[in-house]
Amino acid sequence: MVYFAKGMVFSVPKYNDVLTKKVLAKAKALGASEAGIASAEVLNEGLEEDFRPEDVLPGCRSVVVVSLHIPDGALEIMRRGVSNYSYNLFGYAYLNRELDFLAYRLSNFIEDFGYATLPIPGRNCSIGARKPGYGMISFRHAAVAAGLASFGLSGLALSPRYGSRQRFLGLPTTAPLRPAEKILTPAEVCDGCLECVAHCPAKALEIKPPHVLKMGGQTFRFARAIPSKCRIMASGLSTKVWPGAKFNPKVDVPIIKEPTPAEVYRQLWEERDARLRVLEHSEATFGATNCGRCMAFCSAGHAAMKRRLLASEKTGGYADDNVLARDGTLKPLIPTPKTYGRELLGLA
Repeated sequence: MVYFAKGMVFSVPKYNDVLTKKVLAKAKALGASEAGIASAEVLNEGLEEDFRPEDVLPGCRSVVVVSLHIPDGALEIMRRGVSNYSYNLFGYAYLNRELDFLAYRLSNFIEDFGYATLPIPGRNCSIGARKPGYGMISFRHAAVAAGLASFGLSGLALSPRYGSRQRFLGLPTTAPLRPAEKILTPAEVCDGCLECVAHCPAKALEIKPPHVLKMGGQTFRFARAIPSKCRIMASGLSTKVWPGAKFNPKVDVPIIKEPTPAEVYRQLWEERDARLRVLEHSEATFGATNCGRCMAFCSAGHAAMKRRLLASEKTGGYADDNVLARDGTLKPLIPTPKTYGRELLGLA
């Protein structure tokens, strides 16, 4: 950008590299597992109208993206049918509070430099949105645009370090921060094994035809998620979630394709398994998920854990790969890449 003043011509850099480094360092100092910058222009291209950075924060130039790792133990014991209590809290409910902590402090930090920044809650609910279930902006898309992750076939944002095992948060800001130089391709994080589709109890992931997204010069193809089906499982309203596990819900609530808020409330607080309602009331974890199978059975997440923990009997990692099968028994999970999944990723 060029400015003129009293006969002089001077330019202002497009990006503030000094501030970019300070913001990323602050995010890590506050406890973020990973941090990156997404271009608001790239996200405006990939997101629908009303859910773009410029729609929620006029003049937005960047989106600061941070992640928090979900402890592997919380997912590993869930894969084995032991319990999902830890995941409910440290994969969702409590993690929302930690994400809010990051959102609040990072927003104040950037605003101290004179730039508007919008803190978005970790739950990212947008009450009254044009499309139910949509947040203010998509944290998954922001993570991909920030070069921290790419879309797996499940539609989850998978990172090289954690696979599916993290939560993301995006903070729109008017600060001219330098965005990621590279956007990861799906093939860098997902091998097309389709375990996410195979283990979805609601069959809420449809890959024929896939969802197609163009963003940042790339074309992404991944499963279409059906919110009405996913919600029933994620809320613990079906016995199909974890058959064979002691924490499996004991009720089956009918799927309502386009439920009203009153119908959702009635299902959550009147028709759901009373054990879950009591737990959420006592620990203030309203909305904690009871499914998470696409995340738990994601081969990328399990493989990422093994790379980091060097899992073996000698190191004390999770060497036993037996997991809870759909029939309620423990069986070895040996991911075998499916041809169609690899074709979508351009690997076949």
